[in-house]
Amino acid sequence: MSQFTLVEGDVLDCLAEIPDKSIHCIVTSPPYNIGKNYGDKVDDKKPMNEYLDWIAEVFLDCKRVLTDDGSLFVNVGYSSTQPWIAMDVAQALRKDWFLQNNITWVKNISIGEESHGHFKPIQSKRFMNVTNESILHFTKTGDVDIHRLEIGVPFKWKCNLKPRGKDKDGNDKPEKADVRCRGNSWFIPYETIKNNEKDRGGHPASFPVELAEKCIRLAVGKNTDAVVLDPFLGSGTTLVACNNLGLRGTGFDINPEFLEFARLRVSDKDTSSPS
Repeated sequence: MSQFTLVEGDVLDCLAEIPDKSIHCIVTSPPYNIGKNYGDKVDDKKPMNEYLDWIAEVFLDCKRVLTDDGSLFVNVGYSSTQPWIAMDVAQALRKDWFLQNNITWVKNISIGEESHGHFKPIQSKRFMNVTNESILHFTKTGDVDIHRLEIGVPFKWKCNLKPRGKDKDGNDKPEKADVRCRGNSWFIPYETIKNNEKDRGGHPASFPVELAEKCIRLAVGKNTDAVVLDPFLGSGTTLVACNNLGLRGTGFDINPEFLEFARLRVSDKDTSSPS
């Protein structure tokens, strides 16, 4: 059964209570430092060097709590006037981490004359609508096996399933399984948000449950003993994904209102909130 711990507090204080190498996967989206409202306790408009030093410190402690074969997924957005944020965060973590995969989360895409998904419209003669964000996949060594086919897709052309050539004994090779790597561009649209307070607890920047599920499955495969952490829990999406996958999870947030909303979203009865 899934088990969850939700903790209110500063992220560095909360991380200090987590034992070394006890977390298998971290999926999170930190504040972007572009002026969003995360509550009175969060300054989302720090001087950039101060913000990046803080981000590096947080994720260095995440490295301590992560297993040696664990994965860290960091979702970082940006704005039209501040397009460098994801690149700056990646550079800030470069001295401590290996960027093993750079995933693009596609929120909206136009194919031919049709548009699929949602995006936040802007009124500008200079900029195009922002329809994607980065998912930065970090590991300790850059040499960590991942479970690509756990989130794979079927082959469109089934001729790719037919074996080519013979094995070393001269026998026909078996037919391939009908699944291939999804690649590093993931089209995952938002569900329609009609009321921000009701649908995501007033949080200014959430991501879909499917996105968190894909990150977790890519990292841990079928390991049902894996433990997942979200140090910036927000509206609780990562723990909802853990609940769907039958995994244990821990989440921190400094905003008690976000934490309460997250608790309500997680249906498992073992949810607790230590003080």
